[in-house]
Amino acid sequence: MLKPGTPEQIEAVVYDRIRRVLQQRSGQVYVLGGTDKLNATLGLSSLDLAFLVAELEADLGVDPFSKLVSITSVRSVDDLVRAYRAAILGGDKLQAQESDLAAAVQRANNRRARRARK
Repeated sequence: MLKPGTPEQIEAVVYDRIRRVLQQRSGQVYVLGGTDKLNATLGLSSLDLAFLVAELEADLGVDPFSKLVSITSVRSVDDLVRAYRAAILGGDKLQAQESDLAAAVQRANNRRARRARK
């Protein structure tokens, strides 16, 4: 069981697991995007999704669908990543990290703007 500490680590685990399920099913290696639909784009069946969630629970030590998120609301790769981030990091911690990132981006943009004026 892995205890990732950052949103990026959680995303990496989810993407890796999806790729493994797809490769086991089709023998092909996939390049995934966040907007890829689990069923419509990637062709995952409900059985594939159940297997994927079981594997992710073993990897990450959490099942976000037991209380936090309805499995029927998960349609895309990004939806799945968000569900696991919320379950592992909690809404407050995740929002704080995203807020910190947004603040850092704003500071960088302000510095660039000041340099451009000189």
